[in-house]
Amino acid sequence: MDNNILLRPDQISNPENEENTCCSMAHPTSAGEKPYDNNDRRKSFLSFKILEEKWKNYKPLIIIFIFCIVLSWVQNNLETHPFETMMHSFMGYFFIFLSLFKFFDLKGFVDGFSTYDLIAKRVRVYGYAYPFIEFFLGIAYLAKIDPFLINWVTLVVMTVSGIGVLKSVLSGQKIKCACLGTVLNVPLGTISIFENFGMGAMAAYSLYN
Repeated sequence: MDNNILLRPDQISNPENEENTCCSMAHPTSAGEKPYDNNDRRKSFLSFKILEEKWKNYKPLIIIFIFCIVLSWVQNNLETHPFETMMHSFMGYFFIFLSLFKFFDLKGFVDGFSTYDLIAKRVRVYGYAYPFIEFFLGIAYLAKIDPFLINWVTLVVMTVSGIGVLKSVLSGQKIKCACLGTVLNVPLGTISIFENFGMGAMAAYSLYN
């Protein structure tokens, strides 16, 4: 008689089943809980990298924005000055800061600006004049020179510039924003749209009031 014992099929161990059982024991999950796999980790890492890259790109513009708010607040005591006065101070400092970076490399600014601005595309001289326009607008807001005229000029200039930015973004162009000249690398995107239309909106608010 053969010493080998005959086993039923259900008594034969399956290596694959043992591996699955081992894995399930090593990574227990509660009922209804989805296991955290490598894909989730990869997505989280990519999301973090995207946010980090956006912060790196827009950090200079955000810092300038914060500085302008602080300077406007220091210049205007909120208890004795209306909101509109502080807003004009903010616009003045913002225009001066932006024009300053453009003057560092005026030709490089014009080269970049003419790729998306509606007027500079056709009249290159306008690109050279643009930093001077921003600078004198900034001085005018801080010195409170003819607010009616200055607000109209700001509204027109910022609206035209904003439309050019918006068209380029919607068309999917991957180009650099010339708002800070060539010194700092800021991509043309949503922040640039809000920058232009935001300044135009503040000018329109001042005209309305």
